[in-house]
Amino acid sequence: MKGFKRNNPYLSLCGLNCRLCPMQLSGHCGGCGFGNQGCPIVRCSMGRDGYEYCTQCPEYPIARYEHVDEYDSFITHRNQKKDLGNMQRIGEEAYIREQQEKRQILGPVAR
Repeated sequence: MKGFKRNNPYLSLCGLNCRLCPMQLSGHCGGCGFGNQGCPIVRCSMGRDGYEYCTQCPEYPIARYEHVDEYDSFITHRNQKKDLGNMQRIGEEAYIREQQEKRQILGPVAR
């Protein structure tokens, strides 16, 4: 969606760990707000004050998140709800620091 921007490149609206994703590590995904504008969750956020994370919305959790971690085989989709909860529990800054440490271990983005 045109005009959607995110401040945190490590955790998406829906709880994907973007900077730890194999697609991003290989240089094939800019992530929502950083290149991929077709996501329905982005449209939802833009219609609701432009939340940075779904957990900021008073309607969260919605049915979409009920079994979100159970069915997708793509590794970054396996812990969406858990990761959003962890970020809420320890705070955004501490969560980002954890992700930055993990990313450092994985190395630079391939281009």
